Amino acid sequence: MTNNDNELEFIKEQLNAILESSYDGIYITDGEGRFLNINNRLLEMTGYKKEDVIGTHAQDLAKTGIINKSIVEMVIQKKERITINQTLKGKTIKEIMVTATPILDEKGKIKYIVANVRDMTDLIYLENECKKIQSLSEQYYLELMKERGYSGKVIAESEEMRKIMQLAYRVAQVDSNVLLEGESGTGKEVIARFIHEMSPRNKAPFISINCAGIPESLLDAELFGYEEGAFTGARKRGKVGLIELADGGTLFLDELNSLPIGLQGKLLRVIETFEIRRLGSEKSKKINFRLIASTNKNLKELVDKGLFRKDLYFRVNTVPIILPPLRERKKDIIPLAIHYLQYFNKKYNSRKDLSINTFKYLEAYNWPGNVRELKNVIERLVVMTENDVITEKDLPTELIDSLSNDKFQIIIRDIVPLKELIDEAETKLIKLAMEHCHSTREAAKALKISQTSIVRKYKKVREKLET
Repeated sequence: MTNNDNELEFIKEQLNAILESSYDGIYITDGEGRFLNINNRLLEMTGYKKEDVIGTHAQDLAKTGIINKSIVEMVIQKKERITINQTLKGKTIKEIMVTATPILDEKGKIKYIVANVRDMTDLIYLENECKKIQSLSEQYYLELMKERGYSGKVIAESEEMRKIMQLAYRVAQVDSNVLLEGESGTGKEVIARFIHEMSPRNKAPFISINCAGIPESLLDAELFGYEEGAFTGARKRGKVGLIELADGGTLFLDELNSLPIGLQGKLLRVIETFEIRRLGSEKSKKINFRLIASTNKNLKELVDKGLFRKDLYFRVNTVPIILPPLRERKKDIIPLAIHYLQYFNKKYNSRKDLSINTFKYLEAYNWPGNVRELKNVIERLVVMTENDVITEKDLPTELIDSLSNDKFQIIIRDIVPLKELIDEAETKLIKLAMEHCHSTREAAKALKISQTSIVRKYKKVREKLET
């Protein structure tokens, strides 16, 4: 053999070694799409023999159903590298990712097409395993709360709140600024405390400041502190500001939207530099805190109106968490009611319970005041109800009136025969009347029909429910 022959043989061996050692499947076609070579990895994936494939056209394989579409034909048409996902039908059906690259000759015509085939089964398996692990970690977060000594109580039965708690737990592990958005009474401070107690800062102070609860004239001094003699009426030894008290821990600025725009710039500087200067002092002090802010207004809209600084908005809005109102997470209403019932029973040494119908009323109510309103209603019921069982008759008048205003709201999602709709409405009305009234006579009076009619109609309702 000549040196050229030896060199060609050596190159051929190298190429064959590369082809056969590849974890991915590889095949080569000519410029017209006929298979010239295929490695053993691809044969393993398909379950076919080399002689069954070599010389056949890629389009023919697509027609037989081995592959659902021919990437080779696409490359021939476009003369460029293409990557697609395909379904490969061999011994088992596999989802594969194929990248095909054209090799052009001197005239720009396709001489060969080299395709790399990756079995996505392992990747999909790993992805599913990761999802399982994530799901398990989310299920265990309550146990982690206990291990870390979380002292609060978070009710998260609804899917919406579970997602928020999972996000809050992840955010707690880092020091990013958090902006909690939601209507008043949705539990923003509860989430803020949860983040603090789940964080590495949980041994340090959690300082909560209600920006709307401090008079504007005192806000500067309360937030930033002051030195002796800083102003008329100042304490003799001065005072440490609330922000400075959060050093090492978490600073929670509740209702940040209420902070006067004149103080927003001063707060921004503290957030950016982590330095604070008391009123009347010429020295700045380094502090270290994690910032959580909350708002019951849309800060972006306030920025557009010039009522809130844009630069401060971008600073605090690193990780936004939006808390839905209670009316949008109905599954939390009954667990919350039970939680507060137990809490106030213990507080007032009582043994009150809620009837099933009372639970139904609580769940149906819109709760404009959110969790705060629900808590107040339960406390009122525990304190004011004489009997141990709280019924719907004990509920506040405004709650009953609100539901009464909604009693004729009928939701129709599809066109149905009119008689069918009337029958369904009558069935529900008769059933409701019999649940709330103590006798057929009382139910007939409430519905303004004869007692004979209510007896006959209720019999039909029971027969309908039993079938």
